Parts: sequence; structure tokens; C-alpha cells
Amino acid sequence: MTGTFIKIFFFMLATVSLYTYVGQLVPQFEEHPPKKQVITPETPTAELVNIGQDLLRGKGGCLVCHMDAEGGNNRGPDLRQAASAAAKHKPDLSAEAYLTESLLHPDVFLVPGYPKMMPAANKPPANLTPAEVKAVVAYMQTLGGMEPTVKVTAEDAAASKKTGAPVHRGRALLDEHGCTGCHKVAGEGGEVGPDLSTTAARHEPAEILRKLADPSAWITPGYPAGMMTKEMTQNLSEGDRQEIVAYLAGLAGKEYSAAGTLSPWSHEGVRLGLVILVFNLGLLLALAVARRQEKKGEAV
Repeated sequence: MTGTFIKIFFFMLATVSLYTYVGQLVPQFEEHPPKKQVITPETPTAELVNIGQDLLRGKGGCLVCHMDAEGGNNRGPDLRQAASAAAKHKPDLSAEAYLTESLLHPDVFLVPGYPKMMPAANKPPANLTPAEVKAVVAYMQTLGGMEPTVKVTAEDAAASKKTGAPVHRGRALLDEHGCTGCHKVAGEGGEVGPDLSTTAARHEPAEILRKLADPSAWITPGYPAGMMTKEMTQNLSEGDRQEIVAYLAGLAGKEYSAAGTLSPWSHEGVRLGLVILVFNLGLLLALAVARRQEKKGEAV
């Protein structure tokens, strides 16, 4: 009987180990795709304004440099004054035309006191569609106390349905979190911060991960401290940081797996394997106790 229990134990151990090993190879990063907001010519104005607010604060990444309320940053002009500033800065343009030009061609007119640093809204990192640009303009008009005048056309809606080629998850995250508003990546993006295309060539993955978790961990020579704040990266999950590092490593010609870099004990597959192992050991113990009681009964 003892030999049978030993065989069962080793078979169980081998099976649990196999499933644990396979399980830990699968990334356990939780990802939530952004909410899809469809803009059509029939979208009510109030809804269009709300979508514009979400885009400006989210996908557009505008609050990395601007303010639209008490939150945000003062690297760029206060967006609450943008619509009303049209008459002052460009008297020949309507507020809608001025705001649209500012989003799509930000270098045409620079607000005095602010440097050239804003990428076009329809290019990385924002990549806003024509309909999304109009939604943002509508929201910015309300910030200035105006009634929205934008009209979404069928052409705007059709252009918004077009999708580009698939991109690396790490690159998508850089765009999503506004990183390419200040940094150039693979020839696209801003020039306020260092070019990220060669970062992995100069720094090991662990150093980049540390920088993403704590922007003050190290500063690139030639750039002032404090430009990249902790608030900018606090919404990056561990999985997101790993994906970004994997993408940057690829740009530098390095091999880096975003899946197998975490501690094995932090992986759901390993923890599940341990639970199964403990459960099966409990069953074996219960069987052994029952067998012993049975033998005692036979002896009596």
C-alpha cells in the first residue's frame, strides 16, 4: 500500500509541475481595452462635448501639458482660455477654425511665452480621427463659455472607421499615455525629452523599468530634472511597463520577453499550482488516515 501511495504522489507532483510550468509561460497582465466611442453626424451636441472631454483627458493626452480645470499642467496654455483667445491671436478666424488649426497645425501660431513642443493631434501620440478632433473642439468651445459650432460630416465618420496596421502593444501604450508627446520614438513624436528609440541601447531593461516606476530614478544628461513626474507613469501597470520595455528593447535590437521577467512566485500559474498541490496532498493524507483506521478496525 505504501508503494502505491508513493507512486500516486509522484504522478500527482509531476502533473502539477507540468501545468504550473505551462501556466507561468502565459502572461498574466490584466488589460482593459479603451471604451469605444462612435461619433456620427447624428451624435447629439451634448454627447459630442462629453466625448471631446474624455478624448482630451484620455487618448489625446492633452493634460500632460495643459489644464482644462484645476487639474493638469502648465507647460502649455490653459485650455479654458483657448476659444476666447481666437479673436486676439487670429482675428480673421472663427473660434472653431482657430481651435482646429491649433490641434492639427500647432506650429502655425505659437502662443507667446510657450515653446514649440506640441505634436499634431492627428499624429502620434494622440492619433485623433477627424470626428474626434471635432469632438475635442466642441469641448474646448464650451470651456470658453461658447456654444459648440462644429458639425460632424459623413466623411468624418467614414475616415474614423479606417484602421492602420497593427502596432506593438508597447508602442500603443507610449502613445496612449502621452509619452510620444514629449519623446520621439522611431522618428515620430515630440522633441521636449530624449529620443526613446535608443534608450534600450544605453540602459538595461531593469533600469528602464525602474525609470518607469520612479521617473526620478535617473536623469538623462542634458535634460532638466522634474520634467517627467511620477503622476505621468502612476497609471502604468507592471504588465504595461514590461510591454514598453520589450518594445524599446526591440528598437535597440535586443531580445526581451515581457512575459517571463516577473518573479515566478508572483505568477498566477505558479500560485494555482501550489493550491492544487496542497489540495492533492490533503486528499492523500485523508486517504492514508482512512486506510490506517480501516486496518485498526480489521485488527480488532
